[in-house]
Amino acid sequence: MSPSRFDRHTDNPINWSFSVGRVFDIQIRLHLFFILGAFYIVSRDVASAREVGLPLSGALGWGLMATAALFVIVLLHEFGHCFGARHVGGGAHEILLWPLGGLASVSPPHRPGAHLITAAAGPFVNVVIFVLLGALFAVWMGGLDAIPWHPFRPFTPLREGIYPTGLHRLLLAVFGINYILLLFNVCLPVYPLDGGRILQALLWPAKGYRRSMEIATFTGMVGAIVLAVLAFFTEGTSLLLLGIAGFGYLTCYRQRQMLRHEMLTEGGEFGYDFSQGYTSLEEAEKPRRPGFFARRRAHKLARQTERERSRLQQREQDFDRILAKISHSGMNSLTPQERRFLEEETQRRQSLAGDTAKKADGPN
Repeated sequence: MSPSRFDRHTDNPINWSFSVGRVFDIQIRLHLFFILGAFYIVSRDVASAREVGLPLSGALGWGLMATAALFVIVLLHEFGHCFGARHVGGGAHEILLWPLGGLASVSPPHRPGAHLITAAAGPFVNVVIFVLLGALFAVWMGGLDAIPWHPFRPFTPLREGIYPTGLHRLLLAVFGINYILLLFNVCLPVYPLDGGRILQALLWPAKGYRRSMEIATFTGMVGAIVLAVLAFFTEGTSLLLLGIAGFGYLTCYRQRQMLRHEMLTEGGEFGYDFSQGYTSLEEAEKPRRPGFFARRRAHKLARQTERERSRLQQREQDFDRILAKISHSGMNSLTPQERRFLEEETQRRQSLAGDTAKKADGPN
């Protein structure tokens, strides 16, 4: 007996998620492990507060705010990828938020520039947040040393003696989370992180698609091993680093296996890099009903098509009327406007007839 659709769907842990809404015609999905990760963060803060005798309500509120900040920043980052793909003529379908960050299901055109813009659009959102919050801290505290520039201390201003509280502390937390995500995605050339994608897109024009993928995935495997080693010397985020390293290594390995077996070709699926969506490895499912924005675009296109059809029909009627007038009263009976219209319409029809003849003849 063949497995049910539910069994096939749940066999892949990537699919252990549920929808939380649709924005800009993009489905937002939240992974079960993201919720478990948020619960771990909150419980860790509560346990730390209990050890030092701080109010548990404050620790609980801080943990929830940190989780919400992570959710919003990752979501904005993935929206950057989605709008980048749409900007270059591609599509954007879903965003999955899970413990290792986010996965945007996008399908940019299969050319280097389109993939480069799509990959860079996510970190660009983080750069904008970095600049805005950095400028706010500099103005608020009176100097650039109020900005947490240090990559290994992303939550602490460079200037000593600043003890943030309230809103300032919350904004520093948002800044730090955003800074970490920016550094991870840009500075680590581990495929399929943005750094690895950008590297592959930059190599593509000179090396070709296949060779650029080979170089990017090999670099990603080496980078994943280095990241895993660093995780053992890092406190607090070692599990996260190990998770990212393992995910990156397995993804690069899968990409190389697909290249080796000629499953990853020019114009083909991108395997497990989620450029066609993290659901691209599943069996094709029944198409979903188009969302609000997709229906709105379809209705707009239909209205434009109908207006163009009505305009051409009106020109046809005016052209026939003018020909009938010439036949009955002669060319001198036409007004200047009718003469101009007759010339324009005649040129348009001649141009269409020429294009049709070229298509019929075919290439030489």
